[in-house]
Amino acid sequence: MGPVIDRVAKGLGQPEYRVWPKGYVATVSLPIAEVEEKLNDEGFSWDPLSLYHYTLVGNGSDGSWAYRSSRLADRQLHVVLFERSRDRTDVYAHTEYSWLSHPLKHAKQEAIRRSDGVATMRGVLEAWDVEYTRESIVTRTVRHIVTRLRDERRRRSDRS
Repeated sequence: MGPVIDRVAKGLGQPEYRVWPKGYVATVSLPIAEVEEKLNDEGFSWDPLSLYHYTLVGNGSDGSWAYRSSRLADRQLHVVLFERSRDRTDVYAHTEYSWLSHPLKHAKQEAIRRSDGVATMRGVLEAWDVEYTRESIVTRTVRHIVTRLRDERRRRSDRS
């Protein structure tokens, strides 16, 4: 299914999407599996069309979830997760047109609202009563670079 999604995404929109600093929600003190379980319990669904999210330094996302008030809602809350360690997960969010009801607007990335998504997702974290921090862009960027270098070193050693 991945190659088909690749072709469609390239034909309709930009298949590579960066998460931006103003879309940063927080760093949650939970393993990514627990964050995903909580999202699932809240009615979020795994988002298969978000295979292309990267940090500014190029780290790929580790999870992508969407919440819609109904199956054919106009807009959705999109949450992108980056695993930073076994017990820490960076959370980014934005609201956007739902790919189910507005596939072209979604593919063209029309009317993405990062501040709305961040505020909504911070409300979700507050309701969960989980520990989280909001780290500076400098701290996150350094961590993203270190993670990227570590991942590349692992890939090289796996090939050897």
